[in-house]
Formats: sequence, C-alpha cells, structure tokens
Amino acid sequence: MTTLALIAHTPLASALSECAQHVLGEIDNYVFFDIEPDVDPESKADELIDKLKAMLGPDQQVLILSDLGGATPANIGARVVRQLQDAGVRAHILSGTNACMLLNAVRYRDQPMEQLCQSIFEGGKKGMKCVDLAPND
Repeated sequence: MTTLALIAHTPLASALSECAQHVLGEIDNYVFFDIEPDVDPESKADELIDKLKAMLGPDQQVLILSDLGGATPANIGARVVRQLQDAGVRAHILSGTNACMLLNAVRYRDQPMEQLCQSIFEGGKKGMKCVDLAPND
C-alpha cells in the first residue's frame, strides 16, 4: 500500500483531508501539512521525511500530492521525494491536487505507482464539470 502525503497552502491540506475523511472515514498511512507563508522549507521537509519514514514498511512507496506545481508546498514535496529516493524509497509527487484526486489516491493506493498516478489524474479530470443551468422562465 502506498503511503500518502498531502502538502498544500494553509488551510487547503486540512480542508481536503477533512473532506476525504468525511467521504472515506479514517485514512491510514497518511499525513498532511498546511504550509504557512513564513515556513522554513528545509525544516518542514525534514519534518515530513521523519513522519513518512516512521510510517513506512518494507518495500513501501510514497506518493506526495501538492496543490500548485512550482509553489512552496510542491518545492518542499519535491525535496522530500529526492531525499526519499536517495534513501532507496520509491517516491513520487503530483501537483494540482483537488478533492477527487485525493479520494482516488486513497481508494486506489494499492495499485502500482504508474497506474495509481493515472487513476488519480482520471479522478481529477472526471471531477471537473461545467454545469449549464437553464435560466428560470
């Protein structure tokens, strides 16, 4: 089973986590971090690595979800992924996370990494809808 981490601008990680737990119940092997504007990225990356390593079993993989690619949470997540990979842990990061993506990450976390990422992207796309409402006559 893939260990999941969500890292996003405050309060998005908390809000998405509450949403996922509302729909799916308690989530095992999962951690989330809200990133404040004045965060020290290096210390936050170290904190996340420590939490993830404590949850990992043999041959487990880690998937980090972030809100905005290129922003501080994603940069922290990328730093964590590099350090985990250097330690021999299979790790990956996806950005642009929405509620449907997080739900699919939890639902399909027993899939191999490539298939899991595909399932997450599909969930994110399927969750985006343009709803045209007929005007009231």
